[in-house]
Amino acid sequence: MRFMSLSVGIVAVLLAFAQIAYTQTINKSRPLLLEDSDYTEYWEQYFYLDDGSLVTSQFLVANFPWPVGDDHGIMLGTLVTPDGKLYVIKNGRDFGEWGFKEDALDLFIHTHRIKKKINGYSTHLENTMGIVDLELSAPLPNFDHKRFNSENGFIEASFYAPLLQGHGNWQLGPEAGFDPAGPVHNTDFASGFGVHVIMNDKVDMLIDNWVRVVGVSKEGSKPFLSAIDRPDGTKDIIFKIIDNNIIDEFTDIKIEYDGITQEKDATYPKQIKISAKGKNGTISGTIKYGKKFSHFNLTEHLNFFEKSFAKSNPTVTNFRYLADYELVYKTSEGEEILKGKALSEYMDIQPAKKAPARKRRRNRR
Repeated sequence: MRFMSLSVGIVAVLLAFAQIAYTQTINKSRPLLLEDSDYTEYWEQYFYLDDGSLVTSQFLVANFPWPVGDDHGIMLGTLVTPDGKLYVIKNGRDFGEWGFKEDALDLFIHTHRIKKKINGYSTHLENTMGIVDLELSAPLPNFDHKRFNSENGFIEASFYAPLLQGHGNWQLGPEAGFDPAGPVHNTDFASGFGVHVIMNDKVDMLIDNWVRVVGVSKEGSKPFLSAIDRPDGTKDIIFKIIDNNIIDEFTDIKIEYDGITQEKDATYPKQIKISAKGKNGTISGTIKYGKKFSHFNLTEHLNFFEKSFAKSNPTVTNFRYLADYELVYKTSEGEEILKGKALSEYMDIQPAKKAPARKRRRNRR
């Protein structure tokens, strides 16, 4: 009887843990709002516009130390204009001044919004720095990375839109030096991706570096690459050839980074060599970084108060480029050369710097 009661107790504990794990599985429509102190969740979008500009937006929900508090929403956006100038569109709000719908991706933070529509998404960013409006189609299903567990937490990443294509406009505001606002710049074609990430540990415990590449041509075959190096030495790589459909998806993927370059405390490659076997054929070639958009480190754009509680966080540097790819794709039907432009970002993550030990002064007698 005692053995049976012990067994029942063990089963109950296991079921409880299983239930906890289940409740922490990523929800594709709304933030989970976990209670963990290191909980962070965000929907992030990158777009290359045919006027030569770059737009990024990250709708982030996280638990921060006092006095910011839990369930804080931040929209962090960047606009790099065709002449290479970087503008940061950023606002943070407590819950109530940001919110979401329960049954569909429809998230607002202050005046910024990302919203699911019938065949795609709309993105609206607006504050005194600038305004961005994009209407986008999303023809492909989710691409999901494997869940990764650290000692104290986990991370899940899902490309809810591996390919986003559409049109829109942007405009700079008074904070960027215009009175009352600059001219409206219309774009006939925008291309990029959207990814959803949730984690409840420090990011350097979950990721060493992360590269994302997506071709930005309006039509035709183009690459999609998302490769994560983990702290335990493993790699998690998604590599596909896409159009409005998945043309081929690859396994046995080998990636080599060339021209590793140091910038301050971070590094990034100048070229990616890749080879892989697919369901329909093999592929090999290079992705070379070309036009620089920005080397973006959020810490450099925080105010004094924000920097004070960011000191204990890892350093994340985003190296954003327009890349040139040349890939040889071989199938039973022959050989095809894939060449074009791609939006690329290499994310380098470094642990938080430890404060130098204070020297004890000896008392003089």
